Amino acid sequence: MDECFFVSIDLELTNLCGNSCAICPREKISRPKGLMSKKTLGFIVELIAKEGRLITLSGMGNPLQHPDVFDVIRSIRANGADAGIVVNPASLTTEKIERLIEAAPNVIAISFPSFRDAVFEKIVPDISFDKAMKITRELIAGAKGKVGVKIAGVQAKINSDEKDDFVRFWKGLGVFANMFDCHGRGGNLEPSEIYTTETNKVFSGTCGMFGFHTFITWEGDVIACCHDLNGKTMMGNIVNDGLEAIVEAKNRILKSGNMFNLCQTCDEPLRLCDLPTGSQPNSRRSRRKFFRSLQKTN
Repeated sequence: MDECFFVSIDLELTNLCGNSCAICPREKISRPKGLMSKKTLGFIVELIAKEGRLITLSGMGNPLQHPDVFDVIRSIRANGADAGIVVNPASLTTEKIERLIEAAPNVIAISFPSFRDAVFEKIVPDISFDKAMKITRELIAGAKGKVGVKIAGVQAKINSDEKDDFVRFWKGLGVFANMFDCHGRGGNLEPSEIYTTETNKVFSGTCGMFGFHTFITWEGDVIACCHDLNGKTMMGNIVNDGLEAIVEAKNRILKSGNMFNLCQTCDEPLRLCDLPTGSQPNSRRSRRKFFRSLQKTN
């Protein structure tokens, strides 16, 4: 592929977060911290929220900390795109669950690393396993028939044999779940009992995700991905430079094959995919077909 697609967009409402997850290298963030302004939010949503696109409120912060998060979800959907949000059980309350369901994103992805209590609490020390399970079940029950919910687990060194049981457990609650290999977040995560550089062994300078996935920081900067903690891969500011300039910058990189230094230390398995050819998805159905056609090469 030599032309980027705006199929999947991660919109970082903020890079602030009160949690201290063991697989998040927050302490290494050196780019400015803050909340996306209403002006920037309104401009970006109007510019990029088109039919066929999935805009996920995610990034290096907790989107639920942004005071306008629920209005943003409504705005994304009103402009024709699908809205997703990634949440941590430690950030949920009954009130937030009710407001989140009322805002009606297309999908809520709950980050629930493991259903083994000791493993969960080692990765997410900010909440007990029992409380996390209770609040997650509350969200699942409230969202039933209203909002899509999926569970994202982490397959790490300390729970490498868990995946089948994990998926089966959540399926029993009527929820789709999957586990993803723990990786080094672009070389930013230090090796530990949870993560080791020997886990994936897929270091490479290439990135298939770069062609269809775009990351926008809370300041409106477009960088390679959320793993850029210092902003050195910035290709432009979507507010100041416009979408066309961002597309041109991404296409130049794709055509040259020269990725960023960050990519040389990345062992994220999801980037090892063969991209399909053809036109950019322009509907939910064609986007889903697009994602199904992605094939891992590892």
